[in-house]
Amino acid sequence: MHHHLDAYAYTNHLRALPPQQKLTFALVVLGIGLIAHPMNQGLVFVWLSVWTVGYARIPARVYGSLLMVMLFFLLISIPALVVEVVPADQRFLIQTNAFGGLVMGGWYGFISRTGCFQAIVIGMRSLACTACLLFILLTIPFAELLSVLRQCRVPGVLLDLLLLMYRFIFLFLDVLTQLQLAQRARGGYRTRQRWMYSVGLLVSQLIVRSLQHYHHFSLALISRGFNSDFQVYSNASYRYSKRYAIESLVGCVGLVFLEFSI
Repeated sequence: MHHHLDAYAYTNHLRALPPQQKLTFALVVLGIGLIAHPMNQGLVFVWLSVWTVGYARIPARVYGSLLMVMLFFLLISIPALVVEVVPADQRFLIQTNAFGGLVMGGWYGFISRTGCFQAIVIGMRSLACTACLLFILLTIPFAELLSVLRQCRVPGVLLDLLLLMYRFIFLFLDVLTQLQLAQRARGGYRTRQRWMYSVGLLVSQLIVRSLQHYHHFSLALISRGFNSDFQVYSNASYRYSKRYAIESLVGCVGLVFLEFSI
């Protein structure tokens, strides 16, 4: 799936919109999602999902797969928010804040009501922000995003770092895919013992192969006379859309009005 993210950014149905228009819209909605109440954050998530899947025509399967990756990291952080531990002799002090608990030795572990509320707030905020970032990722090619940032006078060193990080994420995933394919072809995951051995070998080889690719990439830059400044080029023609501009403006004003009403 990761090999096609750039393809979706270049072929989505919002491709003709200027990247400045899409980026401004996404950042404004992101700002609203960061400070809004959970109900408004849910609306932000639904609205940006409609833009991404409905207007940009990104396949729902791809969008759902990316969301599942984000949700995985969100879910593994929830226990740290909702589970609390206090000395067993002090459990009577937190009865109004506990859904239920269990005594373990001299400690009392319980599910916190305030923790559950905090998890809901953080979860809704994360969903809203994730929807905004996925909209940017799937509708704005990275080269055009760098061009917009360069126009905004973002330091060139930071842009070069962003470009290198973006490039090496895909390089890392390519190496991972190749190694996994080679291991599966040789039956490396047939049994549990072989699975554990294959995973350990994969991790060790992944580091070595990634460093080798980085070395080759550095040699290629030096051989081409790299002068510490990456240049990106785009000759795409854009058409400013009044319809999308009005819809985004009305939606943002509606979210702000609803936030103040709440």
